[in-house]
Amino acid sequence: MEVRDSPGNATKAIDQELSQRRGWILTIVVGFALHILSIVIGLRTVGPLCGSPLLPQSNAAEMADLQLRTTGLAAECYRNIDSAATPVWILMAVGIGLVLTGVAVRIVGIRRSVDRSRT
Repeated sequence: MEVRDSPGNATKAIDQELSQRRGWILTIVVGFALHILSIVIGLRTVGPLCGSPLLPQSNAAEMADLQLRTTGLAAECYRNIDSAATPVWILMAVGIGLVLTGVAVRIVGIRRSVDRSRT
């Protein structure tokens, strides 16, 4: 037996609202996931005696340079940290941007539904 919708049925509007609701939640979740991923990647060290893009202190490499065991190890560490920091900050910015976009979409959706209920 087939169920048919009447012409004025509100089922389509409810389905559309549910898909919009899922969209902004998904956007926020992906934004948070990217932000967490950028923190995890940013805390990984770039070398054996080097720091990470979010914690760039390379004290061990500086001490090795001071003891004259190696030459230029600290400078190389800081160059590697600088080159590894770019993707981390880009991921962080994209994650924050997606979270803000999801929040903005939700605010616009709430305002539209309030305006529809007033008319």
